[in-house]
Amino acid sequence: MRIKWFIGAVSLAVALQFMPQGAQAFECPKHFTTAQAAIDKVLGDMKGGMSKMMAKADMAQVHMLLDDAKMLLAGAKHNHEKPQGRLDHARAIAKADAARGYAVASDMLHFKLMKK
Repeated sequence: MRIKWFIGAVSLAVALQFMPQGAQAFECPKHFTTAQAAIDKVLGDMKGGMSKMMAKADMAQVHMLLDDAKMLLAGAKHNHEKPQGRLDHARAIAKADAARGYAVASDMLHFKLMKK
């Protein structure tokens, strides 16, 4: 059983090695969309009436995380649009996923601060 799994994993690794750059680039937009949706959710939540009652210092912290998310997503799109090779597409995906993480953290912080 382990040998079959190992052979399958090696075969997949070899197949991925010879994939054209475009095939890996196809994955990037899906990650961008997910990150943008997380950012948009936080922006929508911040427009609610409860956010206006929050302290400015608390809102600044939420904005700080959200700004980091936007910056990472912009960097991801740049890596995708002007790739030098497969590494740039991998970095684009990593940055987009990090952007989503920052947006989710921003949303969590916003929710916790609203309950204060």
